[in-house]
Amino acid sequence: MSKADFAADVSDSSDGKLSEAEIEKRYLEFLNDVEAIQKEQKQTLRYLIKHHKVQSVHMEGLTEKNLSAFNSFIKTLREFEVPDGDGALDLFLREQYRRDCLQMGAAAQLKISNELNSVLPLENGEAFEKANPIRKDGKIQIDKSAEEKREDEMVKILVKGDGICVIVLGGGHKLTDNLKRMKLDSVLYFRVSGRKYERVMKGRE
Repeated sequence: MSKADFAADVSDSSDGKLSEAEIEKRYLEFLNDVEAIQKEQKQTLRYLIKHHKVQSVHMEGLTEKNLSAFNSFIKTLREFEVPDGDGALDLFLREQYRRDCLQMGAAAQLKISNELNSVLPLENGEAFEKANPIRKDGKIQIDKSAEEKREDEMVKILVKGDGICVIVLGGGHKLTDNLKRMKLDSVLYFRVSGRKYERVMKGRE
């Protein structure tokens, strides 16, 4: 999640207007949680790569339309020489690189390091846009019907593949009901979440 989207989310759920400093503080805490969760995700993906020969991963938010830009940014991050100095510019560039990698996600980071061959779209572009919870006024409003249709399209993309399909998807998504509604009883669906994710979500309850 970008800082702008995060700011819209926390401001929408807050009783009063948050200062820029408070938003930045909360965003840094959020990034630390994301980094820990993605570390667990990478461990899981590395296990699948090593023991089950997984070569590609489907990723939430990725469509055929934005795939080219995604791969171009992967190339940019792979070629970027991360500075190791302690100067202000070095620290800024290092933090920006970190944020860019977190924004791209665990699967993308493994593609950057050449551990994963490819990251594939999980989204139908039209369904993805219609389910966008951020309104034009910046407020967050989830359309459950649009979200269900979005998940249906995810399933349609996945069943086109052969063998094991690995996806990286937010914890709020569960495709069990979609598979049942689409009568795909032959599909075995396993949902895995890490301990860090569970602790973070429990802390938000």
